[in-house]
Amino acid sequence: MNRKIGYIGFGSIVSGYHYTTAMREDVPFTPTAVYDVDPARRALAEERGLQTFDNLADFLASHLFELVVIGIPNQYHCEYACAALEAGYHVMCEKPVAMSVEELEKMIATAEKTGKMFTVHQNRRYDRDALIVKEVIAGGKLGNLISVESRVHSANGNGQMFGWRMFADHGGGYFGDWGIHVLDQVLDVVRSPIRSVYGIVKTLGSTDAGEDYTKIIITFKDGLTAQIEATDFAPLPLPKWMVYGDKGALRVDGICGETGKLRCIKKSHVEETPALVYLNESVSERSYGKVVIDEWEERTVPEVPITQDWAKLYLNLAGYLDGKEPLAVDPAGVLRCFRVLEAAKRSSETGEAVLFD
Repeated sequence: MNRKIGYIGFGSIVSGYHYTTAMREDVPFTPTAVYDVDPARRALAEERGLQTFDNLADFLASHLFELVVIGIPNQYHCEYACAALEAGYHVMCEKPVAMSVEELEKMIATAEKTGKMFTVHQNRRYDRDALIVKEVIAGGKLGNLISVESRVHSANGNGQMFGWRMFADHGGGYFGDWGIHVLDQVLDVVRSPIRSVYGIVKTLGSTDAGEDYTKIIITFKDGLTAQIEATDFAPLPLPKWMVYGDKGALRVDGICGETGKLRCIKKSHVEETPALVYLNESVSERSYGKVVIDEWEERTVPEVPITQDWAKLYLNLAGYLDGKEPLAVDPAGVLRCFRVLEAAKRSSETGEAVLFD
């Protein structure tokens, strides 16, 4: 039996993606109702056979659905998510989920109090490029990870976001609109405890806009580092992923890239190498072990093409609500992501890294 969905907001992300995804035969959800303050969007929803509301209280009192999907400007996410949770509904909120860690903690606490599911639409965990990286790391070909780099580079020009996503007071900015996906992907790949976060956050374009250049460097307690970069001014874009381990490296080009290039050690040996050392005006010889690469292995990955399907997030929601699988985008993971983002902003202001507990 399909679970029913009610939408708060019926703009482009909801009407163009969430609604059409839920209408797929293999997705066990059925759109039923919409709350939106815009008459044109309500009219569009009615054309699709949905019941519409121009009043939030009436929408929440209707009980025409059990899952609420929120797709409205970011500064309203906390208020509306908490209202839906308090009314007894499960909630999936668009990203970025909140304006601050404090807001997010309130949303999570409300979900825990009401016993309802709360998650965030981080659908790009299912991007092909992210899945390739996870598959290669899991296969062990890279050995022990040293560093993970991921970025989203656009050559559109400074501040070239669209609609309300442009403006800082709406929670807009390039990182919130795009970079938050990259940060979520990296933290999904690297689950190690975080030691520190260093950030550079800049607005290169309009002063009314949110940031349009962000770089975040994360140091983990096991010594691994991660670098995330997001900008809409990158005339010469870098690879989407560069992952280094002590046995090789992986490069994946492009968002949703279909393949990556893996280069790893196939055969090596250790040589004792002599070197001169100097101490107190004396010279002596000292040897050290040097790894010599006898043979490299280079190949395109994955061997079997990976099918990209964002609807897997909806399938996971259904599995979770049926008690069959854990929630993929769980509140603890979302909070970890937002704590890193907030730390990066503080670091950018002070010029110093922010230490984690």
